[in-house]
Amino acid sequence: MSAQSSVRERLARRIAGEIALSDNPGQIMRVWRERFRLPQIVLADYLGISPSVISDYESGRRKSPGTSTIRRFVMALLTLDERNGGQVVSAFIRLMDVSLVDLNIVLAMSDFTTSMSSREFCKILKCTVKSGDEYLAKEIYGYTLVDVERAVRELDSEAFMKLFGATTERCLIFTNVNTGRAPMIAIKSQEFKPTLVILHGVGKIDRLALDLSEQMRIPLAVSKIGSLDALIRELRSIEPT
Repeated sequence: MSAQSSVRERLARRIAGEIALSDNPGQIMRVWRERFRLPQIVLADYLGISPSVISDYESGRRKSPGTSTIRRFVMALLTLDERNGGQVVSAFIRLMDVSLVDLNIVLAMSDFTTSMSSREFCKILKCTVKSGDEYLAKEIYGYTLVDVERAVRELDSEAFMKLFGATTERCLIFTNVNTGRAPMIAIKSQEFKPTLVILHGVGKIDRLALDLSEQMRIPLAVSKIGSLDALIRELRSIEPT
């Protein structure tokens, strides 16, 4: 079995397990459909059902899906992604075998079951938005808190991708920041970009960091929460609704 096939099977089990074990399986189905960037009508056409059926599952109007329905749903996500070039599954191949926590690079990470606007997330973390305010309506599905000094020193391009966890539609929060130049240059060099970047512990932001934020259309904000411990406590208290 190839490494890609192995990860594909692990990803399929992960998606199916999250749906089956959730108290709100339809909501989890919607999260994964959006992570695969599939409109309801495209997924429904492949499955040979009406888009309203998918809508009913996702909204909770239809009873929880059975095992066979979950399996068909998961295989449809993977197959359609393969037809579209396999970008999502390929990203997961680079993401799933990560041990960055052991390196003290990732200090906190979470994937949400429901999305949150970037603006709302910035408000919770007491942020001042320095660039890209017009993009703060974009939704995020999680965050990763990163020690920027260790990340820049120890991660190659492939390992950097693993900071994204389950989805790139997230906020990357960098602590131990000097000017913000290093994390923004690192992001610029990557194929996939985060939806939002927050800097913690930064002094004066480098003009290049702001320019790169504008070029990539990624909002750049600075958290005014004082200590790292306080920042982590605030992050762990977040429960999107």
